[in-house]
Amino acid sequence: MMKRSVLIACWVAVAFVAVFLRWNDLAARPFHADEATGARITAHRVESGNYVFDPKHYHGPTLSGAAMVVARITGMKSWAEFEKAPLRAVPALAGCLLVLVPLLGRRRFGDAPMLIAALALATSPLLVYYSRMFIHEMLLGLFGVLALFQIACTKRWWLAGIWVGLMFATKASFAFSIASWGAAGGLLYLLSPRGPDKVMPAELVRRYWRTALLAAGLAVLTSLAFYTNGFTRWQGAVDAVKSYFIYDLVEGHDKPAAYFVDLLLWPRKLGGSWWFETPVALFAAAALVLSFVSRSMEPATRLAVRFLALSAVFHLAIYSAIAYKTPWLMVLPWAHVCLLAGFVATAVPRGNKVLAGVVGLVISAGFASQFLQSRQATGRLASDERNPYAYVPTSDDIESLVPWLDALDEALPERSIEPLGVVGSDYWPLPWYLRGYGKVGYWPEAPDNISRLPVVIAIDDLTVMLAGSHVPVPKGLRADTPMTVWVRGDFWDASLDAPPE
Repeated sequence: MMKRSVLIACWVAVAFVAVFLRWNDLAARPFHADEATGARITAHRVESGNYVFDPKHYHGPTLSGAAMVVARITGMKSWAEFEKAPLRAVPALAGCLLVLVPLLGRRRFGDAPMLIAALALATSPLLVYYSRMFIHEMLLGLFGVLALFQIACTKRWWLAGIWVGLMFATKASFAFSIASWGAAGGLLYLLSPRGPDKVMPAELVRRYWRTALLAAGLAVLTSLAFYTNGFTRWQGAVDAVKSYFIYDLVEGHDKPAAYFVDLLLWPRKLGGSWWFETPVALFAAAALVLSFVSRSMEPATRLAVRFLALSAVFHLAIYSAIAYKTPWLMVLPWAHVCLLAGFVATAVPRGNKVLAGVVGLVISAGFASQFLQSRQATGRLASDERNPYAYVPTSDDIESLVPWLDALDEALPERSIEPLGVVGSDYWPLPWYLRGYGKVGYWPEAPDNISRLPVVIAIDDLTVMLAGSHVPVPKGLRADTPMTVWVRGDFWDASLDAPPE
């Protein structure tokens, strides 16, 4: 009973850490451009009750589908009513559930490895940061890890087809995971020693073709349900496949092959903090070594360790070979490494309290460093470009934009500040912040009569067109994109005469 109570207390503590890191002050950070576009897609689904998948831009329907449920629960019925925290609750919940998935492997792999794996998942700065961002990656990570545990820990492994189908309905990049898993499993089979117990390929096909076919059918059916908007728009099924051939990658995200290794493994000091997730990688490497040298490791555990290691390597190789790179692409591959790190617990012989204490201290120090980094990444540096996970962050300055515009409007009550004008092609997440205004025009280039508008928000330089009628006010948009708010003279003069609050 004492052991059981301690285990329950440990799992509760890990869950508390996961919830705290993912939910604390969830709405504080400014909305990222990708979050804003996802919110706009969700709002369209809520307002129209319909969904049309775009095979050239954006990703699959599971994120907006889950956010629709949250919108209905919280009473968000229109674009203007949307709020950050309810939308971010979707990835935050997915991130917490991801931490608890190792519970499914307790009986097969033991309490200690699964608990350490859960702690690695709970404290990883990468996983924490993107659990607080309204994008697809954390859903993909959750469904991917659930698929792995469904196959490894249950007799009904064909149900993994549902999780794979949800992966497909989340992002087309799920194919990289399928390829990585297939390559890892195939290589392990080829390297396994020949003997009377080794099942030949023909026998494997004979035994499992029905089960594999059922899993594939479930994957197709699940993904179809989402892409076709509940089997009402069959063009979505065609577009889901077409996406692999016509998807338009945004320019400016090309990185060197070693980008992900530098991001996660190479320590560096930025913004007064050290950034590295090297301890988890070292724990994972130690677990892999143990799979070859430990005589006490169970065969199932040995196989799982090597499979996770190979899968992580294949994931990294694929994503490193592609020029297009963003930090969140590592969410699912890094979850593999966190799971693998849990098996470092097998390094402790039973009954050796001294060695257990030493290993426990080392592991605790590693996870403590992760916890502190996660707090920095989601706290004072949450939207700071010195934070390696804050990729092209939105400027904190934008949070004050709408209150400032409202003050301008109130300074001249006999006239309306609308319509507002936005000039430039790379203006997201501005539509999110301007969603409360009824009249906002967006132009890639300024129209000839732009000087008539009370306020013009410009990504481009409009000095020639507006210097005679408007006053320029510099504002921040994103780390790599400044903007200027041009205020017409009458509103500007009225704001100067307005009494201070």
